Order: sequence, then C-alpha cells, then structure tokens
Amino acid sequence: MKIDAVSFDMDGTLIRNTDSVRYLCMLNNNLDELERIHRREDDKNISWIEADYLKAKLIKGLDVAEVKNNFVKSIRLIKNIDRVLLHLREQQIESVLITSGPTQIVDILGEKFGFDAVYGSEYEVLNNKFTGRILTHLGSAGKLDCLKEYCTKSGINLKRCVAIGDSESDIAVFKECGKSIAINYSDALRGMASEYIITDDLFDIAGILKSWLAE
Repeated sequence: MKIDAVSFDMDGTLIRNTDSVRYLCMLNNNLDELERIHRREDDKNISWIEADYLKAKLIKGLDVAEVKNNFVKSIRLIKNIDRVLLHLREQQIESVLITSGPTQIVDILGEKFGFDAVYGSEYEVLNNKFTGRILTHLGSAGKLDCLKEYCTKSGINLKRCVAIGDSESDIAVFKECGKSIAINYSDALRGMASEYIITDDLFDIAGILKSWLAE
C-alpha cells in the first residue's frame, strides 16, 4: 500500500488526560456546569455537537493567552508524537491534525510538532477573549471535509491516507480513508477500523504502518 498522508484526531488520541474544551472550562473555573452538560449528553438528551455549543458558553471571557500559558502544566500528551512525525517525514508521508476541538488548541500542537496542516472548530475571540460562541463546528462530516480539502490541495488520493482516532467523531473519516487505526478507542469505533491498539506510546503505530507499506 502507498501511504501519502496520515490524519490524526486530537482529543483522546493525542491529548490523553482531558479534552480540549474541558481544559478551557477548567481555566475559566466552570467545571461544575460542564459536568451538568455532560450528564445531559450521557442521558442522550442532547447530541455531542449540541453539548459543544453549550460548553462554549462556559469559556466566555477567558483570555486566549491563558490557553498557551497553562498548556504544558495542564495537558498530558501521548508519548512520542515528535518521533512519529519525524518517522513520517523520513518516509515522505504528510501529517494532518484534524479535530472538532477549538483551533486555539490545535494551533498549539501544530506549532509544537510541525504537522503539515491543522484544522479545528472556530471558537470566536474578540479583544483576545473567548465570546462563548462557535462560528464553525467541524463535527464528524466537517472533519472529513477538511481532509478532502487537504488531499485535493496536495494532490493526494484519499485512499492513500491513514486515519487515526478514538471516538464516534472519527467514523466518517475512517470510512473514507484507505486504512484506519483506532487507538485507545471508545465502543463506537468497534468494527469501524482496520487495526485497534491500546497504548500510551504513539510510536506503536509505526509497526502497523510498516506492515501496510509492505503490502
């Protein structure tokens, strides 16, 4: 198999100890209200996308500078992201980070690790503070649209892409890519991926990619 690009999800895939919106709510001291929204989501009273719009209101007034300033001490990443991206570059495989989480988080990872492209949901900021509004939410279909956009711009066949993710929001991307890896996955991904792994070291995907490249 020829692999031209690998698409990575962020929350639950690269970020291991929390999710990006919860991190923002924590910074804005609104975790109690966040849990009430989570309970409504767990009870199927609202969808995960509707929940995101409600959660966005909890970060109103948060200074954007706080997001980057507190990132290292608050966020635990899966091990060896840098090693994996170097491994991909050495094989001339491009890396794309696509998440329904806020662009303000995905941009930090893009800058830190040097992904070839990053995409996220657009959370509105005015005067360096979050307004509590989401201007564009990627959702599941939007994540696939972003990858298609990148592939078209880069001249890449979607069937030569590998998708890596952990949850329901990755299903649409998994279905369209040539191969997929469910990592530390939720039940929603059972039966949807080419391979499944539980690990805290992202470099564990290297062996899987090597086997596919040899096909």
